[in-house]
Amino acid sequence: MIIRKLCAIGIPCHRLTLLALLAASLPLTAATSARAQDETAAAETAADETAEEKEASETAGADTPGGPPTVEVPEPVDAATAAVDYPRDVALLDGKLLVVDRFLPGIWIQDGEQFTLFTPGTPLLRKPMNAPWCVTAHPGGGILIGDSATREIYHAGQPGAKLSPLNNGYLGIPMAIAVDAAGQTIYVGDAERRAVFRLPIAGGKPELVARVNARGLSFDDAGNLWAVTPDAAAVQKIDVANNSAETVVDGRPYQFPGGLVWAGEEGFVTDVYGKAIWRFAADGTTEKWFQGEPLAGPVGITADETHLYVADPKKKQVYRFDRKTKAVEPVL
Repeated sequence: MIIRKLCAIGIPCHRLTLLALLAASLPLTAATSARAQDETAAAETAADETAEEKEASETAGADTPGGPPTVEVPEPVDAATAAVDYPRDVALLDGKLLVVDRFLPGIWIQDGEQFTLFTPGTPLLRKPMNAPWCVTAHPGGGILIGDSATREIYHAGQPGAKLSPLNNGYLGIPMAIAVDAAGQTIYVGDAERRAVFRLPIAGGKPELVARVNARGLSFDDAGNLWAVTPDAAAVQKIDVANNSAETVVDGRPYQFPGGLVWAGEEGFVTDVYGKAIWRFAADGTTEKWFQGEPLAGPVGITADETHLYVADPKKKQVYRFDRKTKAVEPVL
């Protein structure tokens, strides 16, 4: 899209195309940061918005009359030979850990001491489950997945390759997802539009809630939706009833936040560049809770009553932290 616009103002198209091909051929090095990987994937997804919206509508038209109720992941990865590649996000389903593998791609689920693929992805570009970013439990069973390849939120009711698309390709890059306590509404942080949207649990066109560039979303017991952003207004509390947001943690204390979870009376934020987990309170105070090894680039985070679970794609690992002692152990 950018090349077409530059050609239109007189810059030679063959030179622009050559430069684009050269840039695309440059290899990623081991020093490539987690932020650069995320931003590269985001740029690839947003490169041609019009084309993606058209394909998403053709592929996942569940929100239109007569549209298919489900889609199937084409050429899914082989579950028998798959291995964890880039664990980016985590969630819990009936006490079992869910792990988003961004580059496999797919969604892993804990099965005793092992992990198996709940939803396999595909290597095919712009197809369902080519670019999963986030996951959460569906209150009616199964899981909800945010996929930027088709600009879609999917419901995977059972393990396997069949999915129900819920928003007809309206969203851009769904990087964070949460469901309200009533189990009626899905909330999504769209990194492309830098905003939080809601849609019915059964699916429908998303509507704007707040202009908050959320990279992590989590509800507290009072029904407030907490969001972490890469902006100066780092942590925001969203009043979903009034479609408003209040900055709680300001001044960019985190180098590059990756995820957020509210647990009990406090919240936790991962800091990718800081190799740390921060704790914050509702009054805006925040402090480092854990830093350093084994963390190398923590991103997704979730919690139960006793532990934090943190995805670290640089280590290809998920770590479990005791919330009282801070004792840590690998999960994968």
